[in-house]
Amino acid sequence: MDIRQRVQKSSQSPSARSPLQHYYQPAPDRNLPRLGLLSWLTIFAYIAVVQFTSRHIASHLPDPWPSSQHGDTRDLTRFSEDRALQHLIVLTSFRPRTVGTDGNDRFAARYIIKEAEAIKKKASPVHRVEIDHQVVSGSFRLAFLGFNNAYQDVHNVLVRIGPVDADSNRTLLVNCHFDAAIGVDGASDDLAQCVSMLEVLTVLSQRGTLPANLLFLFNGAEESILQGSHGFVTQHPWAKDITAFINLEAAGSGGRDALFQTGPKHPWLVRAYSRVPYPCGNSMGEEIFQSGVIPSDTDFRIFRDHGQLPGVDIAYVENGYIYHTHYDTIDQITRGTLQRSGENLLALIYGILTSPEFYDLENCVTCASDSAVYYDFLGLTFIMYSYFTGLVVNYFFAVTASLAILLELQREIRDARALFPDVPILKGVVCGVLVVLTSWTLPVAVSGGLGYAVSLLAPMSWFARPVLSVALYAVPAVGVVFALHTGLFGYRDMVSIPLALKESLVYYLTGLVWIVILVGMTVKGLTSAFVPLFFVAAPIPLRFIWLHMQPTVRKDVVAFVMAHLICLALPTVFGLYVLTSAMEVFVPIFGRTGSELNPDVALAVLVAGITVLVGGYYSSLIEVTEKWVAWLIVKFSAVLFVSTVLVVAFSSVGFPYSSPPGPLVPKRLAMQHFHRETFNRNGTLTSSDNGVWIVPLDFQGVSPINLGQVFDTTPEEVQKRTEPMRHDLLYYGLPFIYPMMEHLKHHQVVKVPEMASVPYQPNVKKLDEQVLDHEGNWRTHRITLSAQLVDHSNVYLSPLSHCFLLAWNLTADVPMQGPISRDQQSFFVFLVAGYNPKKPVYEKVFWLDVRCGSGSSRASAASGVVEVGVVNHFLTVSSPLMDDLLKRMPAWVSTIHWINSLHLHLF
Repeated sequence: MDIRQRVQKSSQSPSARSPLQHYYQPAPDRNLPRLGLLSWLTIFAYIAVVQFTSRHIASHLPDPWPSSQHGDTRDLTRFSEDRALQHLIVLTSFRPRTVGTDGNDRFAARYIIKEAEAIKKKASPVHRVEIDHQVVSGSFRLAFLGFNNAYQDVHNVLVRIGPVDADSNRTLLVNCHFDAAIGVDGASDDLAQCVSMLEVLTVLSQRGTLPANLLFLFNGAEESILQGSHGFVTQHPWAKDITAFINLEAAGSGGRDALFQTGPKHPWLVRAYSRVPYPCGNSMGEEIFQSGVIPSDTDFRIFRDHGQLPGVDIAYVENGYIYHTHYDTIDQITRGTLQRSGENLLALIYGILTSPEFYDLENCVTCASDSAVYYDFLGLTFIMYSYFTGLVVNYFFAVTASLAILLELQREIRDARALFPDVPILKGVVCGVLVVLTSWTLPVAVSGGLGYAVSLLAPMSWFARPVLSVALYAVPAVGVVFALHTGLFGYRDMVSIPLALKESLVYYLTGLVWIVILVGMTVKGLTSAFVPLFFVAAPIPLRFIWLHMQPTVRKDVVAFVMAHLICLALPTVFGLYVLTSAMEVFVPIFGRTGSELNPDVALAVLVAGITVLVGGYYSSLIEVTEKWVAWLIVKFSAVLFVSTVLVVAFSSVGFPYSSPPGPLVPKRLAMQHFHRETFNRNGTLTSSDNGVWIVPLDFQGVSPINLGQVFDTTPEEVQKRTEPMRHDLLYYGLPFIYPMMEHLKHHQVVKVPEMASVPYQPNVKKLDEQVLDHEGNWRTHRITLSAQLVDHSNVYLSPLSHCFLLAWNLTADVPMQGPISRDQQSFFVFLVAGYNPKKPVYEKVFWLDVRCGSGSSRASAASGVVEVGVVNHFLTVSSPLMDDLLKRMPAWVSTIHWINSLHLHLF
């Protein structure tokens, strides 16, 4: 007897109606249980509780271990946050700590050496402890930033500890940097990691014999763009013994330390990390960071590219609002932060030193042949497997889930056709595909458009209160999804499709979308394919089993909703944890991404995308929801969005910044008081002026700062004194410290009469000019120049249109072209010098080989061959004008400020 005969037989008696017939009632039939308002309130509450609970569990920090027990007895064999904090208090007192200051190159370096000497004296006799103070000079090219980097006399402190009777010099490197960014204490970035290293060194020196050498590199020049690590790995004799490295960094202030870069490849390093007590990190974060989306970099690049070494990169990532601001102080580091990172570091060191791969890396053909897929689950456990294993797992679940979907849909469609032969099932399936695809794309597009509209009324209104992004961008996405499913599935051929089939269609078609994403990411070689794997491997098999074991469960609304939530529990928990963790990192970053990226649009797309991704399966429940409830949710979403926009646009709730006593959410600003002089080919001064260059680091530009109040005048007067872009001058005639031209279009130069009284002018002079060769109309000119430089200086140059640069002696490498200025070839050199009290200024003699072609050599000589600009930056010096401006700056602004002098010449 086929299914149609069974249904006809059972229909002879109303009491004998089969569960299957009830299951496939047409949509207009109100006898099928529907989800009401209480059901959806329960679902939304469940998602909110999952989000809150997962974040609370994941952000847990251990209790700091005291520095003493049983009176005065000190246990030096266990990591103590209290002891590490004592180092941190001392080191943060040395300020400023940019390269070239005595606070960094003298006092901080000496303190670390002194503490290392004390550790050496108390070390167990089974250890050999060696200390070295490296002062190094060099140069290299930074392709990712587009400039040439040169340094001299920067400081590194090295402490090597190993067994007395070691058979080899095989060494694990652990690196931090003790220098700080301009004008900040750098308690988190990166002194917190340095003091953890000091305490770990203390602990190891009191324990038993190490299986190999450990080298602790206290790097004194990272913020000057990775110079200290380059000097060590390319020039120090101990560098040749390094087998692998651990780099310790910070992109926030305390909290969890996360693994965010590994390799390249070398999954055994991730396996070693998996054994730390508080694991955190995933390979999705690694792929995001290495894509260049995050405006930052670490010494990992130097060890990887210049040292050809494998390693791991670990950093504090929470509370990025105060990263590289004057708020990065010791009191912002949460208790338990150092205890967590120190215990993790100890475990990771032992994990690497006890890995067999560490001792046979040169002969290990499989060590660097594969990448690692890795992720933590709420910080409770850490999962890792090789990329090849990931391929097998991903394709297995993709195929298995696809078969389950096809079998289940085939059965349900066949049964629906048998029960309701007049219903256009196939048309309904096609419409279902369109609805699902639209519900994945339209909400994101709508939220992106709303983000643009909100940015016109209240830009970055969510910055200080990220929870507002839920009402602004997640809620409209939910409303659009409800409207799509309720509206489109209620028209024409879809109105008569059985409700149960509608629900199954949406659920399984959502699963197919996830399968396509999983396969696509796997084909692209992305290790972050583990995220869609969770949305394929759990919801589809569990539902398949559930429907076969309990085919009539849909008759009970409570049982149906609970079963649905159970099927989606794992992807909901993990998806919210991973994706919202990414958002917690990105929201503070929007405060320093420059003025060209609209963060409202970017955040709207991100939040709506997370909502659609995590909520995709839940949208199937809309098909079995009372229509009035669904439309009520749509209306509520619209009202909540409009109300939130009105609140953020017309009240202080939407103000994006805050200062003490509230949360620390500052607006970032760089201010330079500069003196500028231009000279013609004869060395004659052609112009001299002064200005204040204001560089806002976020999308709002100078707004909402009232520059009239800051300059103690009217906004109109400030506008009159604002200089337009000087396209006639090299690099727009501005004293760049880094050539970030593409991010700074909304900056402002206010001309001022007050001169920036810099201690030393560049005083660029031409010492000699020779013609090295002459071939037809081409001549090579060697121009020898001298300039007075300070601890932070720049040289940028641009050959004229009929010339090009062949060589120089500013760096050891071939000159790398920088950002294009005025459609001409340009070059940018960043020069840094360590602290020298006897020579705060030094003379730099350099030559340029410029090849020119012209119909007349006299014409070439008369017009010049190259433009040269030299800037001296005085990062620790202010001016009376700057001090007055800062006093009138709003409290919610965090500025880095200095004075400088720029000379522009034609030679």
